[in-house]
Amino acid sequence: MMWKQFWKADEGSTLVLTSLGMVVILAFAGLAIDVGSLRFARRHLQAAADAAAIAAALEVSSCQGTNDCSSIQTAAQTSLNENGFAGSTVLTNCTGTPGSGLTIMVNNPPCAQGTGDPNSGKTGYVEVVATATEQTSFASMIGFKNVPIAVRAEAKQTPNPNCIYALDSSGNFAMTADIAVFVNSTCGIVDESSAGWAFGTNLIASFTAPSIQVTGGYECLLCLFPSSPITTGVTAPVPADPLANLPKPSVPPCGTSTASPFHGSSSPLVLALGNYTLYPDAAYCGGITIAAGVNVTFMPGTYVLESKGSPLLGVLQPPGGLTISVLANVTGTGVTFYNYGPYGGITMLAASGTLGGVNLVAPTTGTYACVLFFQDPGNTAPAIILGTSSLNTVLQGAYYFPTASVTYAADLGVDYNFLIAKDITFGAVSFPNSSFSNDYSSIPDGCPLAGEGSVLVQ
Repeated sequence: MMWKQFWKADEGSTLVLTSLGMVVILAFAGLAIDVGSLRFARRHLQAAADAAAIAAALEVSSCQGTNDCSSIQTAAQTSLNENGFAGSTVLTNCTGTPGSGLTIMVNNPPCAQGTGDPNSGKTGYVEVVATATEQTSFASMIGFKNVPIAVRAEAKQTPNPNCIYALDSSGNFAMTADIAVFVNSTCGIVDESSAGWAFGTNLIASFTAPSIQVTGGYECLLCLFPSSPITTGVTAPVPADPLANLPKPSVPPCGTSTASPFHGSSSPLVLALGNYTLYPDAAYCGGITIAAGVNVTFMPGTYVLESKGSPLLGVLQPPGGLTISVLANVTGTGVTFYNYGPYGGITMLAASGTLGGVNLVAPTTGTYACVLFFQDPGNTAPAIILGTSSLNTVLQGAYYFPTASVTYAADLGVDYNFLIAKDITFGAVSFPNSSFSNDYSSIPDGCPLAGEGSVLVQ
């Protein structure tokens, strides 16, 4: 009887309703705590994925577009560990299924979103997708014990602000401009020599560039025109050679063709009086020499130039390399010249005027994107590059001579060109101006010249 009176009393009803309300309030509070915890965990994982993508993008140049590159994967996983996410399983390039534990998928190029990602398929970008499982507290009472979370980040390597490098670590005048020479560059200049006179300009000569960094000292002989500010005593960059990780092309057997169209050659190829077409199928053993008045078309690909024989009496070197004479008419789009040597240099007397022209453009994709001339480090033969756009000279790409000296006098007006050599002399000859540019907008995945950082893009 007393219980019936209790339940009928207002106080009993209020107590029951209050108890039920407290249960509901506590349940919602618990769910709110779980949701907040999951949001915090997701933010933490997102920050770690962002850092992993940035770290991985720094390795893009060293991988040179190689699929499943271990350097990129290691950088991403190491960064994740440093941000408190240890023991991750690594998947690559959109293959495999994430497990219940911490998993990162490292994609180069990005592929997780397919065509919905504007950077899908671009090897200059790295995508990191991180997944994990978070345990709940209060939600577990209604069946949600574990909740999966997933985040995604994408980064790319930033362009290198420099495009002219003298790699000589100790020689005087590793980079110099002769009398009455004007070097104009939209990108930076780096002289890595530690010598007291590492960098020099002579009478009526100057350099104009966003930055000029010299490890050693600077000498100016009777300078009348000031150069851009030159910073001396700068620590040499690491890596010293920004293309050190560029893989060497394989050297195929010598070709056997003896007439145009040529598919390699077994002896020095001297082209004179006529029209010729060349293909990169086999090596050109003995090099290629193109005389004045000749019309030559290089089909796309990588041309391997190999010297023939050995030095005579230790003095006369065997033929090899590539020589293009004045007044030759030469074209080639998507071409790379690999001067394997070990003898014979590159000589581009490419000022042809109205009687001819030299138009050579590096590939825009692949391992050797942007690379026009690549001289093997074992070949120290010097190079000469002369030309001007006013006389129909186009040499667009990288000029890479890591152990050789280069004499350069070319004002080409191309979108991009960069020069990396042991020693560089900017000569006057008949072309007092030399120019460099770093507009890589026509290159889908960027150029292999190593960048100095990376940036998050998604």
